[in-house]
Amino acid sequence: MLETIDRFIDYLVTQKGRSHNTCQSYRHDLKMCVAFFEANGIGSWQNVDQYAVINLIAKLKQEHRASTTINRTISSLRQLFRYLLRRHEIQLNPMDYVDHEHVAPKKPPITLSQKEIEQLFMIPDTTTTNGLRDRTLLELMYGTGMLVSELINLKRSQVHLDLQILQLQDNPHHQRIVPLGKIAGEWLKKYLETTADISSEYVFLNARGHQMTRQGVWKNFKMIVKKSGLKKDITLQTLRHTFIADLLNNGASWQVVQTLLGRESGQENYESYVHFDSQELVTIYRQCHPRA
Repeated sequence: MLETIDRFIDYLVTQKGRSHNTCQSYRHDLKMCVAFFEANGIGSWQNVDQYAVINLIAKLKQEHRASTTINRTISSLRQLFRYLLRRHEIQLNPMDYVDHEHVAPKKPPITLSQKEIEQLFMIPDTTTTNGLRDRTLLELMYGTGMLVSELINLKRSQVHLDLQILQLQDNPHHQRIVPLGKIAGEWLKKYLETTADISSEYVFLNARGHQMTRQGVWKNFKMIVKKSGLKKDITLQTLRHTFIADLLNNGASWQVVQTLLGRESGQENYESYVHFDSQELVTIYRQCHPRA
């Protein structure tokens, strides 16, 4: 069953152009499903029926998993079985008899005002290398909407300060251009100059000169939030939400925001029929982002 998952993930990457993060989510969900099925005596995908899936969902509910988590698992299984059906490896799709869970309406995401942004961003001590790094990370998270995983994997070769863009490789078949605002660009330039003598291909480094980890970024961010005195429940995702909200409030369309974020899905999948060239995206970004 695990070999089938490997083939499916390879298909998503090479044929469908899915991003690394998307494929990792599929792999995580499907491996969890395999562990459950095998524990219940099911050793192949051909032997998985709707009752096995329903039992899996019941177990997830018993574990008090969120409806969104259960629905993501259902979606992962649905995609896998469609793949197997197209390859004639199964005769019936058990997911035809399984519905998604009802999800309660989401609360509006927490966002920050420009005053709160300034209050938060003033905390890192930019007279030190680590403080300069943390300020630059904050500026890039809010200025580009990039995920932490994208930032810690950002390489110096992907930074083009002269063009004010970052050149990301979402997967082997898809390159994404991320506009770099003036303020974020200035902080990034300072940080790169400060760490120029460190032999690492990665931009963001820990105190030992090694690539930063997601846990390291989160630990430092929590400390910054605490020192800021802001009372909101602020997470790393808050900066991404604020990036989205500010662009939309300043006139950018949802299609443009989706493209800037490199999303494959959201309220709708616009990428299949809406295309923006790099210059057009940069122009819209500069018109709509407060720190561009």
